[in-house]
Amino acid sequence: MHLKPPLLIKNIIGDIVRECAVRGHAVSETLVAFMVTVVLDPRNGFNVDRILTKQDVQKLKEVSLLHAARPATIKMQVCFDLNYTSRRKCLCLK
Repeated sequence: MHLKPPLLIKNIIGDIVRECAVRGHAVSETLVAFMVTVVLDPRNGFNVDRILTKQDVQKLKEVSLLHAARPATIKMQVCFDLNYTSRRKCLCLK
């Protein structure tokens, strides 16, 4: 059985949140979703043009859990990304 990509990613996020809790790291789904999008970058060896294999999913979870162990940097990046206004957009507002 293959899950559709959005449902698969949602399940992966839930798995990572639960595993982080087991390891003593309280992380939100939003934070984990951000980590997953960062980790899925092709520079990390993921091919975003194909369906994730079981090995891809396992690697994604492992790398995301490594990031979750030091969430301060990721939290700062999420805060920046959620609040950043591009220079072009800012200039257009004036």
